[in-house]
Amino acid sequence: MFKKILKYLLISILGFILITLIVLSAPAMWHRWVIYPRLEKQVNKFSKLWKEPPVLAQLNTYRGVMHVHSYWSHDSEGTLYDIIPAAKNAGIEFIFLTDHPRDNIDTFPRGYKGYYEGILIEPGSEKQGFDAWPLDSAIIDWSTDKDTLVKKIVNAGGIIFYAHTEEPHNWANPWYQGMEIYNFHTDTKDESLLPQIINFIVNGKKYRHWAYREMFDEQTSILALWDSLNTQRKIVGFSAVDTHENQNIRARYIEDGRVEWVGPDANIIDTMQVKFWNRWLFHSPDTNGWIFKWMIDTYKEGFNHITNYVFADTLSVPSLAYHLKKGHLFTAFKSLGDATGFILYSQNSGDSISGITGDSVNIEQVKTLRAISPLPGQFRLILDGKTIDISPDENYEYSWSGLKEKGAYRIEIHIKLKRKLIPWIYSNPIYIF
Repeated sequence: MFKKILKYLLISILGFILITLIVLSAPAMWHRWVIYPRLEKQVNKFSKLWKEPPVLAQLNTYRGVMHVHSYWSHDSEGTLYDIIPAAKNAGIEFIFLTDHPRDNIDTFPRGYKGYYEGILIEPGSEKQGFDAWPLDSAIIDWSTDKDTLVKKIVNAGGIIFYAHTEEPHNWANPWYQGMEIYNFHTDTKDESLLPQIINFIVNGKKYRHWAYREMFDEQTSILALWDSLNTQRKIVGFSAVDTHENQNIRARYIEDGRVEWVGPDANIIDTMQVKFWNRWLFHSPDTNGWIFKWMIDTYKEGFNHITNYVFADTLSVPSLAYHLKKGHLFTAFKSLGDATGFILYSQNSGDSISGITGDSVNIEQVKTLRAISPLPGQFRLILDGKTIDISPDENYEYSWSGLKEKGAYRIEIHIKLKRKLIPWIYSNPIYIF
């Protein structure tokens, strides 16, 4: 009798576990076999609509990622073996790192700096709620009062942008030059962990980019804050990939022949001997020495997810820095389509260009605001945070001649995905005074 009860109990437990696994994995399986293949076809079809726009600005367009972490950060193991192939895959031409400092006294340059296989890398830091790029040899004492430190870096020619803008900051500090209007890490904070882990287990190899996209929520409160600040002073908006390639489980050999397991945030989980029961897990060491990898957060998907497009003279730190400070950039979700060729500009009464995104233009020099795009979308014109015009159709061009007041005018382009319009491009404003 006891054996029979135990048998039914075990069957019930196993049945419950099986049903639970089916219920938990069902959404991820639906994504794998239905939703993600449809999205893949939709984006591939959309990308075939790409048209080369006319070149209007006397500047080149460079694709780059900002707020990126490498091995210098305590919570990353990233090296050039990981970063450069990912950048090439995404068509990235520059990377502005923001590694966490190791000590209070931080000396620049450190980590990676220069051109690596044609890709420009500039070191910087993320600490105390801001992204800092000194852009020159510097010694930073992080124990210094934050506002004093910010002023010092900017006065020395560096860049200071607000980081993690979902958090409180001293928004009135006039030395900050810009802010993150999208941060992937910020975007993930409202997600339930278990469904996302299951989704990456099921879809991480083939559809990791769509698993990334699954966590997207438009950062409406941050965009509203950005618009509000731009009514008071220029605040450049940029996107932060905030990629560490660290939400992963990896393993490598250590000197004594044992295997070291490294988990999320580059923390060591355990070390163990190689035995017959675990040997099958391991492969030959890759270029970084890893013999096992299960990846969620990767540079490849991060760099493809969202990209900054900067109008600049040359692919050099001085030129990029100058134009970043001017706001000569826009940001786009590149995984949905390459936005190279987009531009927002103003025309004067003689139909000459009087300004581009980021410029300040006298109202007397603006007859029309125009925008062009390499892919068709719905254009939305936003003045000081208020949408004042929406194009009736999805198109490659937009024109608006209803200028009646001064303010910060920016463009968003939305495209259809899952039968809904979602943001693709955010431009910096043209400031009309």
